Amino acid sequence: MQTNRSADEYLSLIEKQIQFLEQYYLKSADETDTQIIQKFIKVYKYIDEAYKSSFISEEALFQTYGFFYQTTKKFTRKLENKIYYEKTDYEATLEKFERQQIKLIPLYKELILDAQKLQRMDLDTLLDSNMVHHVYTKKELGQFSLQLFDFLNLDTIKVPKNVLSELITEIIMNYNVVPYHNFTHAFQLSQLLFSCYMKSDLKKFCNQLEIFSAILAGLGHDLNHKGVNNMYKIKKSKKFNVLTSEIAVLENMHCATFFNIIQLNRQHDFFQYMTNDEERNLAKRLIITSILATDMSKHNKLLAKFQKRVECSKQFEQGEKNELIDMQRFSNERLEDRIFILNIMVHACDISNPTMKFDNYMNWSYLLTQEFNDQTIKEARVGVDITGFLIYKDKPTYYGGQIFFSKTFVFPLWFQIGEMYPELKYLSEEINKNLEILQQKLKQQ
Repeated sequence: MQTNRSADEYLSLIEKQIQFLEQYYLKSADETDTQIIQKFIKVYKYIDEAYKSSFISEEALFQTYGFFYQTTKKFTRKLENKIYYEKTDYEATLEKFERQQIKLIPLYKELILDAQKLQRMDLDTLLDSNMVHHVYTKKELGQFSLQLFDFLNLDTIKVPKNVLSELITEIIMNYNVVPYHNFTHAFQLSQLLFSCYMKSDLKKFCNQLEIFSAILAGLGHDLNHKGVNNMYKIKKSKKFNVLTSEIAVLENMHCATFFNIIQLNRQHDFFQYMTNDEERNLAKRLIITSILATDMSKHNKLLAKFQKRVECSKQFEQGEKNELIDMQRFSNERLEDRIFILNIMVHACDISNPTMKFDNYMNWSYLLTQEFNDQTIKEARVGVDITGFLIYKDKPTYYGGQIFFSKTFVFPLWFQIGEMYPELKYLSEEINKNLEILQQKLKQQ
């Protein structure tokens, strides 16, 4: 294992991880988890003493450390989610930030979370594209996720409800306590996809197995996200390793985490309840391609292709028929078309914050801005180039950034979705309303 870090730096990292577990989570852990933490402490002391007494070499230390550190990190993530299972991601992040003394940007204090919390979720609320998610706990959002599948009435899907329920719980346990890219965001994506499907002709275009797979992909699309983007992972990897992959680093990791969950416990393997290999392969393909479609580096290429095909579909409906139009229009008889549409919808729902009412939109964007700012602090700590535009500077810069992102990326995509499915035009119209409000606020600064 090649690295620019010294052995002392490695030992310091593992020590901090163990101290964090011991100081903050030992009292909250159950008996089994307490025993695991105590074993971690013993293992760390052994590694530390063995290295300092030259019992193990520096190379052996790196190899031992790497495995042990990853084990403690995975354990910490699951333990945090168990402890915070009956709290909201917002509350969990605030508590964690307070312990770690992470500075909150001014925007974080402006979140409006006075929405009425429903004791029982109904179909109308799950169809609401402006549902306020941050008032609900991880446990409640897990239950609502199960309800999405109930309301879809997927009679051809034979996955037992208890298997799906346990899978969703395990998915929750594999998210991290971070401001934005947590399970609340994952649920929001799947809930909006559900809403779009139920409200439009998308439900006539895709079959039950396909929408089932796409919604599952939404729930798992950011698994183990640590609140940093692909560029951070690439820069950090380049500093500490000779070789690094630079293609969809996070998205590939999210896919791997999703399928690891299934492989590690047969109880989570919903594929075993599918009729044949063709169904299993289709479900796997849809989950993988949908998660990979959330990579923003693919946005322009996906949008250009989508725009051309929407245009051909409209021409075909208006009676303009030739071989080229027929080949490029969308047809639900073509599997590749159904997969592409669902990939597009998952991607669009992933960047859908500007489609919400303004206050709700701001809640999400404030949290994302906090996460961006946190990344720059990590970049400085790790010693890589700081991504300057992610630093929170002031309100005018923030409003300008929101206007740019919505105009450049979000609106063009949702506009085309509205052209394809007129019942969903209200979402791009909401983006325009929010752009007007942002422009007004920018002028007032």
